[in-house]
Amino acid sequence: MPVENPKRKAIFLDIDGTLIGKGDRPSQYDIDQLVAARKQGHMFFLNTGRSYGFLPQSLRTADYIDGVIAGGGAHVVLHGKTVYHRTIPEDILCEVSALYLRLGKWCQFEGETDNYRVIDDGKLKPITSPDDFRGRYKGAQITKITMEGEVGEEERRILHPFFYIYKMPTYSEGIIRGESKTLGIKRVLDAIHIPMENTIGIGDSANDIEMIMNVGFGIAMNNAVTELKQIAKATTDDCYHNGVGKAIRRYVLNMD
Repeated sequence: MPVENPKRKAIFLDIDGTLIGKGDRPSQYDIDQLVAARKQGHMFFLNTGRSYGFLPQSLRTADYIDGVIAGGGAHVVLHGKTVYHRTIPEDILCEVSALYLRLGKWCQFEGETDNYRVIDDGKLKPITSPDDFRGRYKGAQITKITMEGEVGEEERRILHPFFYIYKMPTYSEGIIRGESKTLGIKRVLDAIHIPMENTIGIGDSANDIEMIMNVGFGIAMNNAVTELKQIAKATTDDCYHNGVGKAIRRYVLNMD
């Protein structure tokens, strides 16, 4: 049980390219630093574009993680309990399904418990009809979409009214308009009563820029995009060399 600490911090961690590189688990060094900081009363939250249902099981059940902001802010879970959840309406799911079935490009629909995919990969539940979310998958709780490659003009025309689009190296993410990692942080802070000035954010990609700008102390991974490095207050090592653990050790544990 963490001890009481009036100066305790809330630390928000991106997952891909930040807390994990290859594989589905942080390094033992990173885990050890998180555990040591939690013993001092600090709290750790995943803040990811991934949906809750797309989290690695090792992170979803990790006892060193206090909560999750998933779907780019659309789903907030604290100590295993959902405190905020916004999903993509059924008609939008069907319209996006029709778009990618017509284009022949893959698109993943990521939800609270299950994940679905246009162009079956044998792993996720397949989308074979524009009406699947009105029929066999009716009631699916989808919080985020991920699309193949860069979004083209036709895709943007259909997606833009409802999604913020973030370009990644090999894919694009669609986050529900009106949601963000920063709003997710504010919902967490309202529940745990820690002020924004006592927050730290660590990330690497374009969808982390707003978080890094708004937390009390923003840290960029060494493998981060240039724009994020330019606005971060500090840079740590990359995700393959214990960058998160080194940042926690230096800026939270004050040991280096």
